[in-house]
Amino acid sequence: MKSTLLYVSLLATIVAASAAAGTRPKLTDAQARAAIAPLYSTFTQPVAGDVKTLLERGTTDDWQSCSGDSPLDCRGRDVSATVFEGFGKAIPNMKHEIKEVIVAGDKVIVRGELSGTPSGEFFGVPHSGTSFKIMALDIHTIKYGKIAKTHHIEDWAAAINQLRAE
Repeated sequence: MKSTLLYVSLLATIVAASAAAGTRPKLTDAQARAAIAPLYSTFTQPVAGDVKTLLERGTTDDWQSCSGDSPLDCRGRDVSATVFEGFGKAIPNMKHEIKEVIVAGDKVIVRGELSGTPSGEFFGVPHSGTSFKIMALDIHTIKYGKIAKTHHIEDWAAAINQLRAE
């Protein structure tokens, strides 16, 4: 319920901001999906290609992936590539399924589902062979057909709870 309220609030804020901006370029659904495809291909294991190359193809040179509002909560391509590769090794069958895409001006909002089975200890939870399935929300700003900035949130607390479940 709490996640649903956050989702609705985020969507309302983005749609209202985009409507108020009025001058932002409007993406078609096809343009939005093409712009985000390289990034999302890095989340499904095994990755079809080199993570760093996929990020270069799908993001601007100064792309930032942010999990909060502080500049300290953001990371660029190189650090993100390392993080994504680490998750790929920790969760060798990780899958990201896009459940919904909403386009609002130059913003692309993605509601997705991350799932997988960690191959070892994960966020302090001992390996048990248990899988998880969580929601992820991403808000991307698109410039010149590439992602310029991403704000994201994943429900890792739910993953931990599922992995601890007996």
